[in-house]
Amino acid sequence: MNRQHSRPPAPQGTPLIGNTLEYLWNPFQFVNNALDECGDIYRMDLLYDLNIYVLANPDYFRRALVTDADAFAKTADFRRAFGDGVLSTEGAQWSRQRGILQPLFNLDRIRNYTNTMVETTQRRLATWEQGETLEMESEMKNLTLEILFSTLFGRALSPGEGNDLRDAADGLNKWFTPVSLALPNWVWTPSRQEFSNSKKRLRTEVQRLLSEYSVDSASENQSDAETLLSKLNDARKASGQGHLSTEEVQGQMLSMVFAGYETTAAALSFAWYSLAMNSEIQQSFHDELDTVLDGDPPTYDDIADLELTQRIVTETLRLYPPIHTIPRRSTRDIEINDYLIPADEEVHLSIIAVHRDERFYDDPMAFQPNRWTDDFEANLPKYAFIPFGGGRRTCIGQEFARLEATLVLATIGQQWELAWDGGDPTITLEPEITIKTKNGLDMQLQSR
Repeated sequence: MNRQHSRPPAPQGTPLIGNTLEYLWNPFQFVNNALDECGDIYRMDLLYDLNIYVLANPDYFRRALVTDADAFAKTADFRRAFGDGVLSTEGAQWSRQRGILQPLFNLDRIRNYTNTMVETTQRRLATWEQGETLEMESEMKNLTLEILFSTLFGRALSPGEGNDLRDAADGLNKWFTPVSLALPNWVWTPSRQEFSNSKKRLRTEVQRLLSEYSVDSASENQSDAETLLSKLNDARKASGQGHLSTEEVQGQMLSMVFAGYETTAAALSFAWYSLAMNSEIQQSFHDELDTVLDGDPPTYDDIADLELTQRIVTETLRLYPPIHTIPRRSTRDIEINDYLIPADEEVHLSIIAVHRDERFYDDPMAFQPNRWTDDFEANLPKYAFIPFGGGRRTCIGQEFARLEATLVLATIGQQWELAWDGGDPTITLEPEITIKTKNGLDMQLQSR
């Protein structure tokens, strides 16, 4: 067979089971080893003749997300998790849904969320105590869920009120664990059972929220402010291009509940960890807050002057991209770099591999916010930094998430310094839909 028509190489594996054990044992280390052995395009050889093709080059990302986007469709896993939501639909249905949701994420609307984001963060901080230790992945999830409700849902959550919803949403990750990816869909696993249970619970919670809104909307005290709930309720009643079916409404809720807090919480958690590991950067961060804000809560007008804070957000998204891999499925045979990816195969765009590639980033494993100068960004290949995806499927909430992360860092950093309290500072990353740690991120609160 000519190389022109051969599939990408697979790393050396074990007879019968291929790369399965190495991948399950340490997924991110497997990715690093596979790149060293095979290059920017390779094939994971798994059980039951399963193959996952991995792309790890900005030029390949451009093809998958822009120039040949029609050849790289969403996988069935997303529809399994998010139903008919904007995260999983395709074509005209996706375009219609995105058009309905887009006004909630326009720049003027996002700017108006600023005070609510800060006030919600301050309410969460009122529960913190000097010297206590908090697991920051969990704490940031609590906070970002509260911000989601205060902004897009138009009502405040009291601390602890959203725990059932958050726990159910967390369970959607379990379909995307390495064990699940390495086995056919018909194989039962504890993770898939947890996913199934969580999906049912989350749908129940979403239906409850929609029902509560329908009751509240009849009240004379109902606010006239447009929220996600009001937008979806209007779309359910509309006709033509503005209409969403009941299944689509539930899908948007599933998508927004998960994507609206999980990814930002991950970024914030790793930002606190990175600052705790880099005392000089942390001190410069606090100095900037003291200088720019002078003790006042951050406003939208302050964002431009919080240059280091914004760079901390960007560098965290590079080193610890919440969405570490973008999964797709080939709709036809695709030739990349003289290799053939057959139709109907799973293809992963390894964001974390490119974000940590020394060809694009000097000392890529170092946390260096100040690498993000105008000159550096101008010379960086366009698709070498895609924490929010790229092309027409770029995350609808990326500006919302960036603003939220910057404001939360600033609001917390004014009052608190977070110190590592987890023993060995080495962390083990685990890939699900979003990137996580194996043992959490314990931080001790020190009042400034």
